[in-house]
Amino acid sequence: MKKFFIAGLFILAVCAATTMAAETTVHGRLFAHWMMDMSDGAGSYNAYDVSRAYVTVQSKLSDYTSVRITSDLRNIGGFSGYTIILKYAYMDWKPKFTNDMINLRFGLQPTMYVDRMLGIWGRRYIISNITNDRGMLTTSDLGLTAMANLGPDKKTAQIGLAVLNGTKFTDTRELNKQKDFNFFAAVSPLLDNPDFKNTTLTGQAYLGTRNILIAAGEKASDWKKQIISVGGILGYRHTFDLGFDVNLMTEGRGTVLDDRESRGMSVFGTLYLEDLVAESAPILRTLNLFGRLDIYDPNTDNDDDGENLIIAGVECNPIKGVKAAVNIQSTTYDNDAFDNDTYLYVNTEVRF
Repeated sequence: MKKFFIAGLFILAVCAATTMAAETTVHGRLFAHWMMDMSDGAGSYNAYDVSRAYVTVQSKLSDYTSVRITSDLRNIGGFSGYTIILKYAYMDWKPKFTNDMINLRFGLQPTMYVDRMLGIWGRRYIISNITNDRGMLTTSDLGLTAMANLGPDKKTAQIGLAVLNGTKFTDTRELNKQKDFNFFAAVSPLLDNPDFKNTTLTGQAYLGTRNILIAAGEKASDWKKQIISVGGILGYRHTFDLGFDVNLMTEGRGTVLDDRESRGMSVFGTLYLEDLVAESAPILRTLNLFGRLDIYDPNTDNDDDGENLIIAGVECNPIKGVKAAVNIQSTTYDNDAFDNDTYLYVNTEVRF
């Protein structure tokens, strides 16, 4: 508990100091929900919870350097209640001679593919994207990243290379000397087309080592962690969009066991009623219908360990910075010994 208290004081001290800098902004997000367990035998158990509360301080120190610090308040379960940990703490440097094309980032920072796919999915307040939700890759890690923004307006494409510890922001202990290499690319090929300007394709190659102690005589390659991912979204005006997120992960398990291969695929879509409903029905114009299907197989050598998650719901955007969604989440299992899990959620997000 003491280390959490010290970490909290540190964040507050840094926030207080940075607010004195030029062009400093403070903003945040709050995720809260109500849940009812509708599974057989659950007895309609229900509960309220605050799943996340983020506070971010960003400061532009000069025309070429900036700093971001984000604290993450979360419920750690049990009787310990909520605690605050550091989610992001990094500095960006855009060398003057690159004319805003190159950005170097150092510190505790977003992993590029997960960060991009969270933006494409757009409903982190309900659930994370499948790459992070299934524990394939963290949202934040310590390291150094070089990114290049390409195209006439530097918005057409982005490529990046990150050298990371291979840990995660919730447990930053580095257990071996190996570093992970994360190659990333994204392209928005239809920016000049007003009907499909939101269309994006992105992908990554993550080549690293599992964060474990490697015994004498063992090779780092025996404990490899490799992820190939591709995702994107096809968006038509503000009428509908269709997205996907596919991940193939290979993990080494030493010299005795064979490598384990995992697969995770997510498809999702949204129908926006704003452009389909007459202006005489303003409430209906704030609604979106959305759905998502996740197919996850933690070990492709096993036939009965897969899971399928289906989400269907209605989202409301009544005012800027506020979202609310009523949705059903149902999980089915390949193993017939497990019953289906079904939950009713009312999720909310407030940005300030």
